[in-house]
Amino acid sequence: MIRRIARWIVLAALLIAAGFLGWWTYRTTRALEAQGERSIIDSTVLLTREKVDRVEQLIISNDNAVRHLVNPDDLEPFILRWNEPGERISPTVRSVAILDESQRIVRHVSRGGETAAQRFRVVLQQQILPALHLDEEPPGAHRHLHERFGGEWYLLSVLSGEVNGRRHFIILEADLEYVRDVVFGRLFDDPSARDRFNVVDESGALVFGKALARAGEFVVSRRFPTTLYKWRLSLAPQSAPELEARARRRRVLDVVLVTVSLGLLVAGLAFFAYSARNEQRLNQLKSDFIATVSHELKTPLSLIRMFGEMLNGERVPTDAKRRQYLDIIVRESERLTALIENVLDFAKVERGKAAYEFHRANLGELVSRAVELFRYRLDRERPEIVVQIGDSIPDSDLDERALQLLLFNLLDNAVKYAGQGAHVFVRVRTQGRSHILEVEDEGAGIDDDDAKRVFERFFRGRSARAGSARGSGIGLALVKHIAEAHGGDVVVTRATSRGALFRVRFPIRSSRRIPDDGAAGAGPT
Repeated sequence: MIRRIARWIVLAALLIAAGFLGWWTYRTTRALEAQGERSIIDSTVLLTREKVDRVEQLIISNDNAVRHLVNPDDLEPFILRWNEPGERISPTVRSVAILDESQRIVRHVSRGGETAAQRFRVVLQQQILPALHLDEEPPGAHRHLHERFGGEWYLLSVLSGEVNGRRHFIILEADLEYVRDVVFGRLFDDPSARDRFNVVDESGALVFGKALARAGEFVVSRRFPTTLYKWRLSLAPQSAPELEARARRRRVLDVVLVTVSLGLLVAGLAFFAYSARNEQRLNQLKSDFIATVSHELKTPLSLIRMFGEMLNGERVPTDAKRRQYLDIIVRESERLTALIENVLDFAKVERGKAAYEFHRANLGELVSRAVELFRYRLDRERPEIVVQIGDSIPDSDLDERALQLLLFNLLDNAVKYAGQGAHVFVRVRTQGRSHILEVEDEGAGIDDDDAKRVFERFFRGRSARAGSARGSGIGLALVKHIAEAHGGDVVVTRATSRGALFRVRFPIRSSRRIPDDGAAGAGPT
């Protein structure tokens, strides 16, 4: 124990020393380059912010210009007042809709042509107005809605007001073609800068400009805060390709240096850590297994003792109660016996001393007998077991006791999760040259993560770990072992309606060589 601790301490010290050396080298070289990169990035951030604010201010100022033209008490001249100076004072606005306090459109003017105007009115009434919630708008509000409707982007300015005690609303549709082609196109005076910026939507699709893949990590992005808030402006520094190439070279060099200095140490430490983790995990699983089995043993023993003492002390009011107590004692004794047999069989598998005794038998008859025997273990509130055996089930070389143990474990698992009033279905059929044995319950089903590990030894699913179902964590591991010993396998899937479906498949054989090693499987005592 002391040597193991010392070994871990030495390995940890070497790793820390080598890691510190690599970190110091990286930190020194990186700090020198970061100073130059930081200044470039900072200037790019400021420039991006300035361009975003410029677009925002333009759209908002155009909105306000239209707002000042609208007089709710005198709407007749509005068309003339807006159309004449509109293209000059509000070029980003394509159409204006004025709504009264009942949210009815009283005026709608557009510079987009009659077809576009009609299409917008339909979208406005059917999709946009329900999404605006104008009833919640306070007087004097000014906000924006940037969204897709009918697969097309819209930028809407919502302005509310109140004149002479009457509410009115102004809905402005932005001319996004003008914004893309003119406003975005004029953001930078330098023509060469147009290849270094773009505008993308929330999914990353280009709205304006070209892809900036060559700039790598040096692209600065900023979302439009209030107007085009589903889009963002991205800008790359003029020296972005050079910076990205230098960063790639630096990353490669750093990786090589760190890999060479830490490779062997990390490999050695990883091996020891892997072994220790596996050992710790196995010990934890065994501890959980011991605790679970102890609990499973204690429960039936407590019930047997309690009802036995009541019978012994003649504290039973009626003969019916006496029979009920005796039934409970018998049922818990059978449950205790089954658990002990599971543990003993599993211990044989673990020691590699398990063997099978194969004899000529009929799987259908074996399943019928096993189900009838299992029914005696169930109380009245347990699910009903429905047996469905196909026609002409051929005889095969089987280990009857092992398959009975397999079926008992599958039934016990199904009964635990089926719930009261549900059914458990047991089906036997042939498919080609294989036997198919299925056990299906009507419970809550099995998680995909649990399904991948449910046949591991000591593993218990989420519901079992939460305390809602008893179990030792070895029953399904034995099921897998027995199925493989018969030359087959077992899988678990979600049932067609609900619950879980366990399917065991193994070949029909007229003769079988009895395994002589521990890998064969679990068998009878």
